[in-house]
Amino acid sequence: MVDHFLASCESEQLHLSGAILPHGCLLVIDAGGLISHVSANIAEWLGGAPDDWIDQPLPEVLALPVQKLAAAAGSRLVVANVMPAMQGRSMQAFDLVVSRNVDGGMTLELLEHVSDALPSGQVFSIAQTLADQAAVSAAQHALVEQIAEITGFQRVMLYMFRDDGDGEVIAEARTGEVYGSYLGLRFPASDIPQIARTLYRQNPWRLIPDASADPVALLSRESALPDLTYSDLRSVSPIHRVYLANMGVCASLSFPLVIGGALSALVACHHKGPRQLSLGKLSLASQQVRNHAMSMTDFQTRQRMRIIDGLTHRFDNARQMLQRHGNIVSAWPELGAWLMQEFHADGASLCLDDQSVNQGLGFETNVLAVFDHWFQSSLGESVWTSDSLMRQSPEFPLSEIAGVLALRVKLVSGRWLRIYLCRRESIHEVSWGGNPDKPVEFHDGRLGIAPRHSFEKWVEKRLGYSLSWDHETRLLALKLRELLLQEIRF
Repeated sequence: MVDHFLASCESEQLHLSGAILPHGCLLVIDAGGLISHVSANIAEWLGGAPDDWIDQPLPEVLALPVQKLAAAAGSRLVVANVMPAMQGRSMQAFDLVVSRNVDGGMTLELLEHVSDALPSGQVFSIAQTLADQAAVSAAQHALVEQIAEITGFQRVMLYMFRDDGDGEVIAEARTGEVYGSYLGLRFPASDIPQIARTLYRQNPWRLIPDASADPVALLSRESALPDLTYSDLRSVSPIHRVYLANMGVCASLSFPLVIGGALSALVACHHKGPRQLSLGKLSLASQQVRNHAMSMTDFQTRQRMRIIDGLTHRFDNARQMLQRHGNIVSAWPELGAWLMQEFHADGASLCLDDQSVNQGLGFETNVLAVFDHWFQSSLGESVWTSDSLMRQSPEFPLSEIAGVLALRVKLVSGRWLRIYLCRRESIHEVSWGGNPDKPVEFHDGRLGIAPRHSFEKWVEKRLGYSLSWDHETRLLALKLRELLLQEIRF
């Protein structure tokens, strides 16, 4: 049932929702300069029925600022204080957001102008050099405090994505009005499906001022739905609306933390009641997050370079062992013990053709035969890790080994050498934000999976897992593979 939930979330075309949030008005301009789609509430914003707008060029009061933006760089461009007086409507200031579409057209979003004062300059921070992990942690907690002060949201969290796709709250700021803390809690990958993560990465923020508000349809004379990838007015997924309601959240705001081109985390903001923010505050908060991303990118780059610089020295002992023994099989008792220490493994197995040698807690004979065949025939990766073989391969035999780092090298002779670094089960507890298994419910008479009702701390005693393999370990494995290619000639 959980697999069905994941599939339904991933198949939901969020950018093709065909509707918007009701706090704004939207128009889509095709490549020929004519209006192809309008939101059904256009009369409330600009006057005139939807049919009066479709297939027409933009009126001059909107066309002029759009023309100025058309030559500017960027996919999402903002102009504030546009004041169209249309169809007898009184003068009222709007904020105009223009996005370029992949088909050559544009999307226009009109928002009511909010003239709230920005926080003092003391809130603003610039990218900084982070010396160590303690400085990183301090910067993360400072970030959520800053975003809370700028936005006024009652709960602000730094929600970090793990390698397995799950998320974990690693920093949190909240007011006295908010009950409970999510700090340290983990959330399953299905809470934020991949399609939603892609949209987060492509936009500076995602604001939902009132998740309970009904969406407004987009109208057109054509059947194709417009691509709302870059529209912040894009309506909310029905599943996400239920999810927020179950958390007691009415307004939601998220900023992507992008490091190395990948979505590393979200700064997620929650509020019990409706909350609208000015573009000025959203832009300021977004800049804070980007500054933090720059600091983290610099820190991770320096950490990676430090590790790489030290790898050659760390592998000098292994090179000397191979040279002293002349071949890896006779060197294995010494080399295997060294690898166990370097990789924090409980055992190491060497496979060359049909020959295998174990050091420490290696695979049992029958288990090794099954895993070795699967690794060679099913995976195309040269370095592969798992912290739960039983869950990643249901046919994996019962074994004392729970996790493995697997490495293979094709030697100059054409023979395949495989090394398996093994870790035994390490029983540990994981604190979840509610039971991660989705409840089964009936919706409109049909059985389906729904977002869970409770997000109270739920502790799982995790069985069948080893200690996880980190990024540094993978760098070590790649260096080991390079060493084997250089030193083994048979």
